[in-house]
Amino acid sequence: MFSGWDEYHLINRELAELARGLPDSPLGEIISYVLSAPGKRVRPLVLIFSAQSKGVTASQAMNAALAIELAHAASLVHDDILDYGIERRGSPSVLQRFGPEASLLAGDYLISRSIELVSHYPAPVICAFARACMNMSEGELMDLSVAGSSNDYYQCISKKTASLFSAAAKMGGLIAGASEEEVARLETYGMHLGLGYQVLDDLEEFLGLDQGKSSKKTSVTLPRIYASQYGDDASRKMCIKVIEDHNTAARRALSGSSAREDIKSRLESIVDEMTCRGLQRCRLQESLC
Repeated sequence: MFSGWDEYHLINRELAELARGLPDSPLGEIISYVLSAPGKRVRPLVLIFSAQSKGVTASQAMNAALAIELAHAASLVHDDILDYGIERRGSPSVLQRFGPEASLLAGDYLISRSIELVSHYPAPVICAFARACMNMSEGELMDLSVAGSSNDYYQCISKKTASLFSAAAKMGGLIAGASEEEVARLETYGMHLGLGYQVLDDLEEFLGLDQGKSSKKTSVTLPRIYASQYGDDASRKMCIKVIEDHNTAARRALSGSSAREDIKSRLESIVDEMTCRGLQRCRLQESLC
């Protein structure tokens, strides 16, 4: 998806280097399995581009970008434990392959390593990262309860998913020494990017589209909430409109920015890449539920 960007390959090389430095132990084997899984690396890319928007190099922002990716990886491991995940990214989940105890410890290791990576940055960067991790935990707990309304759902995904996108953009701006207004714009961009992406992910699941993942637990999502009130096809159309609105809001947050135009273009293209193909599939697909 983003393989045309040098930064994407740089992130993957750094992750591979991190994996080579893991302990020769059962835990090292599990972490290596997690890190070797293919991924879009969108969160670290958002962080790096946000930092580059004000002149910081990718290498200066790399440790923070890796911290974001490890925190994301840990959240997927823990999410599979909570949801009894069977498949992730087209392969057996860590839970399925190694069991719940080892998976839990692997997630803890990834979080601890992410703290080490981000610890060398100024306090505001560390605080933004820590708050995102706390929000993700709270969002995961909210996801275990039954959402009764769209407001409940949004509170959940704002914390569980969008908070890390938002933090990635904010941290990049903070590392670059951007103004308070610029940081706020980046943070808003990341929040809407994350919200749109999560609604799309839930809509694809609702429509029965293959996502390369499966679990035993089914969450109450916005498409299901809308379907219970308005019917399946209306839900599909309403969710598509919601995703498009978040995409527009993400672009609007960037439009008034004084960041480099080439970097703004990259951040905008991330919005398109994260949702356009999925939206097209959802427009063409009739609900299978």
